[in-house]
Amino acid sequence: MNMKTMTASAASKEFGLYIDTAQHEPVLITKQNRPVAITMSIQQVERLFKGQVEAGIARGLQDVAAGRYSEMTPTHLETMRAKFKSPTS
Repeated sequence: MNMKTMTASAASKEFGLYIDTAQHEPVLITKQNRPVAITMSIQQVERLFKGQVEAGIARGLQDVAAGRYSEMTPTHLETMRAKFKSPTS
């Protein structure tokens, strides 16, 4: 993905331009020539999360179709709790 890049200093000094740019495309923020953050519009984030949720649902349906699932019975739930229980709790 090709995106605009701004230094943290420039983003701070030109905050209006920075926010306006992020509304149209992701903006990579650098500090001391290293990438430190990416800012994007809320619409871009919503599309990203929606795509991740849809992909997760598709994988889950594939697992069910292939028989890779466990019924969440009380016994299975207790087994899972014991498996992930912290040794200090």
